[in-house]
Amino acid sequence: MVAGRREEEEEWRRYLAPERFEVLAHLEPWAEAHMLPLLKPADEAWQPSDLLPDAAALGADGFHQACLDLRARAEGVPDAQLVCLVGNMVTEEALPTYQSMSNRFEATRDATGADGTAWARWIRGWSAEENRHGDVLSRYMSLSGRLDMRQVERTVHRLIASGMAMHAPASSYHGFVYVAFQERATSISHGNMARQVGAHGDASLARICGAIAADEKRHEAAYTRVVAKLFELDPDATVRAMAYMMRRRITMPAALMEDGRDSDLFAHYAAAAQQAGVYTASDYRGILEHLIRQWRVEELAAGLSSEGRCARDYVCALPDKIRRMEEKAHDRVRKEPTPVMFSWIFDRPVSVILP
Repeated sequence: MVAGRREEEEEWRRYLAPERFEVLAHLEPWAEAHMLPLLKPADEAWQPSDLLPDAAALGADGFHQACLDLRARAEGVPDAQLVCLVGNMVTEEALPTYQSMSNRFEATRDATGADGTAWARWIRGWSAEENRHGDVLSRYMSLSGRLDMRQVERTVHRLIASGMAMHAPASSYHGFVYVAFQERATSISHGNMARQVGAHGDASLARICGAIAADEKRHEAAYTRVVAKLFELDPDATVRAMAYMMRRRITMPAALMEDGRDSDLFAHYAAAAQQAGVYTASDYRGILEHLIRQWRVEELAAGLSSEGRCARDYVCALPDKIRRMEEKAHDRVRKEPTPVMFSWIFDRPVSVILP
């Protein structure tokens, strides 16, 4: 076990070699031209007050009526979707962890907190945009009256305190692969949520989730582009980094969430998301298939070592393997749903199918 961990660490630590840093340094002007334009200036970006009742703009009576209207629409959102909404919001609110994660990536981090490099400005600009997501969702939840906000806030507090386990924590190659995958996952999750709550009559929440999904889509584009560039400049190292991450599975950043009551809270939230169709195992496979196409992994040949060829073959075979696992799970005798109580919704139960 110890030998295996040592070998695993040695594998990703090879990405801290000078030749990897040279590739990333060479990419900085490219990042300036192709990543930073995907960020929106503060004056052009939506802000939470654009999407929720504003007391200063509406006056006391208008604000009161707008809040009553919001609460009436929120009443139509089922508990299962509320649980998924809270899980998404808690994930977004742990932004300090994610900014810290990005600042562990050697050669692309913000070393002083105010660096002028393209990489540093990207991290800060990305964080500024992401910061609005948890903010607007939290405000909506407070106004809706549907949730135990103290329990939700305790969950956020605990998640930030617990942190996030990250494979290959100092490697930009591995980190960029992870974030490209994760940004697409969050875009899908918020987009599905927008459609579902809209169908249940909450147009305000649908608009909020849709705005967040659009942001995540831009961020996905940035990270997908930079990994594509790494594949162009350093295909062997990049495909090995991708295989390394996929062998260990892309885990959700909120995997360590807890509320002080449910020791399996993340598993139960994930089961609720699967059951509701907000984020599913099929979505995970679909993201992998999309990235393989985007990065043209199957076409890689020139410049690959034997390790690189093995990594390419592993990655390209993985979607079919996941699909077969899905089919086997579907063919098994269907389990009965299990009622799981969520403190976020005042201990009301949501029926989920547990693994």
